[in-house]
Amino acid sequence: MWSFHRLLRRDQPLRSYFFAVPRLSLDIMGYWPMGDDLPVRAIVHFVILSIGVVTELHAGFVFLQNAKITLALETLCPAGTSAVTLLKMLLMLRYRRDLANVWMQLQRMLFDAGLNRPEQKAIIHENSVLAARINFWPLSAGFFTCTTYNLKPLLIALILYLQDPDQELPWNTPFNMTMPKVLLAAPFFPLTYAFIAYTGYVTIFMFGGCDGFYFEFCVHISSLFQSLQEETRAIFRPFEEYLMLTPAQCARLELQLRGIIIRQNSVFELTSFFRKRYTVITLAHFVSAALVIGFSICNLLTVGNNSLGALLYVAYTVAALSQLLVYCYGGTLVAESSVELSRVAASCPWSLCAPRQRRVILLLILRSQRAPTMAVPFFSPSLNTFASILQTSGSIIALAKSFQ
Repeated sequence: MWSFHRLLRRDQPLRSYFFAVPRLSLDIMGYWPMGDDLPVRAIVHFVILSIGVVTELHAGFVFLQNAKITLALETLCPAGTSAVTLLKMLLMLRYRRDLANVWMQLQRMLFDAGLNRPEQKAIIHENSVLAARINFWPLSAGFFTCTTYNLKPLLIALILYLQDPDQELPWNTPFNMTMPKVLLAAPFFPLTYAFIAYTGYVTIFMFGGCDGFYFEFCVHISSLFQSLQEETRAIFRPFEEYLMLTPAQCARLELQLRGIIIRQNSVFELTSFFRKRYTVITLAHFVSAALVIGFSICNLLTVGNNSLGALLYVAYTVAALSQLLVYCYGGTLVAESSVELSRVAASCPWSLCAPRQRRVILLLILRSQRAPTMAVPFFSPSLNTFASILQTSGSIIALAKSFQ
């Protein structure tokens, strides 16, 4: 664990940052895409979470039928998150080889494609540190939320015991799940409690790994676009004081520009390939996150002065918003870094070139302006989308408060 925390600093080797958080999370669960054989722990975790999802959804619907709205919302909130995690597990298995190819191709483009300029290495290093730090935040927020859920029944029992040691203590499970009564009594209750608590951590680490893989990809695609920006500046830098270029200089400049366009097209193709594999995951994540935020807000408004319950739902809302931010910020990085390449190309002294080279620069500008996006049906993940979600959530809270 200490070696992992070292990655949050800036002085570690560059390759050690590469997909550090998603690799840690997915490797624990057995879903890291590299390797030919699927680890046994991947199947075990899938079965564990499947049992948790089925029993939790059943408990939620039973509460709804009995008109226990607060308990139903409290149950369906984590149940929806776990159900989406189960879908992510299936899709990570479905696209296991494709994601492995994406990882290897991205590694080759970053470290083995001749990006040797100090400015390019600094860009890759800066973005890699950014990816590790931001990916660590949703994982930490989710871990804190799950731990709060798991400790809540124990803390309640402890407080009641301190108030009156002779009273019969209520022993509840961390998450509301429909379990056989024999498993909720001695001597099986501790094992049942541990099993239910562990299902929460399976959800957290799969979210941290799957969402972290998405954000790492977006950050490194942004690094490649920024490296192309720096390379575009570098090839024009020797000619800043020139009034005209010779035919030989124009030919050499055109060759370098064509190399930039070829690498740009490779980045576009890789982004499109990855986006198609993550379309269902992204769409399902946003839908589930919207429901989770709505459930958490409703629960937060109904707990009143219950400080422990309020802490629980605040933590859940922060975790859900953190996961949304990862997707939205990643989509913004990809789009804006591509558009910035067009601005860099347009600001270079292209007027020194012959008409043939000007056409090549124009193609580079036009291609960059048609920025790749991480769009899915109905919306595109971006910071504007995230701001709209926050604004809508605030409006819902204000509306609900007005009826109290």
